[in-house]
Amino acid sequence: MSMYDGLAGKYDQMIRWKSRLERETPFLQNLFTEKRIRKVVDLACGSGHHCKLFHKWGCEVIGIDPSEELLKIAKEGLSEEDESIRFIKADFQNFNEYIDTEVDAVFCLGNSLPHILSIEDMKTALGNVNKILKPGGVFVFQNRNYDKLLGSKDRFQFPTTFRAADNEEIFFRFNDFENTNIRFNIVHFTRVGDRWIHEVFSTKLMPWQYEDFSAMITEIGFAGQHYYGDFTGTPFDPDSSTDLVGLVRKQEVAVLE
Repeated sequence: MSMYDGLAGKYDQMIRWKSRLERETPFLQNLFTEKRIRKVVDLACGSGHHCKLFHKWGCEVIGIDPSEELLKIAKEGLSEEDESIRFIKADFQNFNEYIDTEVDAVFCLGNSLPHILSIEDMKTALGNVNKILKPGGVFVFQNRNYDKLLGSKDRFQFPTTFRAADNEEIFFRFNDFENTNIRFNIVHFTRVGDRWIHEVFSTKLMPWQYEDFSAMITEIGFAGQHYYGDFTGTPFDPDSSTDLVGLVRKQEVAVLE
């Protein structure tokens, strides 16, 4: 995920955080209340916006990301009230080694899991999530709906823009379909005077589909799994949903009679 070290200084300009968090909050807040979530790991936390949201709700929060530069931005963006949030540099294959207590929930949002490129590594990552969850704890992940995307072969996403004072930027995102993988590209345009300059960021993704996750999560031994098409709680439809939002529960401890 070295692409994100290069992109780190521009990352928050690319994401419309205010509207995104407003859209996600009702679903997430209901989940926090229902499951009585108090200890949280935000896996692939990026610049830390979800970490700050969860901490605002009274939770003990650990943010994990492999990008040193994004973590610097996350730490720099903390207020005095947020200073208890812990940020750890680790990846999907070893993050559990840095967590010394069971947590109520693990979140992995923003199409982060597709950065895992092999079945073996995905099973390891899911197993690591299972290890740090308390019995009955939940794992929530959000990816693009690759069932739909692989059918349509739609390459382009709507561009996003950022303007502040005399600064103007455009982020143009598109996919290249490469055998079993997708090459995800971001072209960043910046206006300099009366001309535009640009730079390109690129990374490889694995387009994991609904059945891939369903099978692996069952194999890992999670107790239950539910899938939604977005954060409104609409049931997942492989042909029409924008996203694949998974809600997975760890097995409760068996009661011996």
